[in-house]
Amino acid sequence: MKINQLFGVKSQPTRPAASTTPPSPPESEGSVPSEEASVIAVRQQLIQVLLRDTARRSGIPPQWLDCQMLLTSGRSQGEGMYVRIIMKHWDQRLLTYAAAFQKALLADIMRFEPHATQWLHGISWQLDGGDSCPHQELPHPSFWMQSNAQRPAAAATPAQAQSPAHH
Repeated sequence: MKINQLFGVKSQPTRPAASTTPPSPPESEGSVPSEEASVIAVRQQLIQVLLRDTARRSGIPPQWLDCQMLLTSGRSQGEGMYVRIIMKHWDQRLLTYAAAFQKALLADIMRFEPHATQWLHGISWQLDGGDSCPHQELPHPSFWMQSNAQRPAAAATPAQAQSPAHH
């Protein structure tokens, strides 16, 4: 299935749909041509749909995640975009499986857009869970030196981390 088929985009556009956005200004030097702007819009929509679909298939509540796209244009990587996944709800399980979620999302993107490696320059995460995160302060520095076997299931409070348990 091609990306245009996924969103019902036809090769010959018909009458433009009614829109609440004002018409775009005439193209000038340095502006994005309308055909390229259309491709960018379809890519952005694809990523939003695939993010929601990947979360749904994984059982992650849809209100926990959102995404933003940053368009780039540079000499080294060319034109493209970065995707920022926004974690809007704190949950330790989501952090634990963030890398697996990102891998699944990338696989979905590549399935629908095999050339995504040419325009998708990276994915980042933003933690925006507000006060829902129970860990509002960093633990004592010795916490990071403990092995996984020594570390408690939840992050130690600064007072707990100062006196590590001896076995």
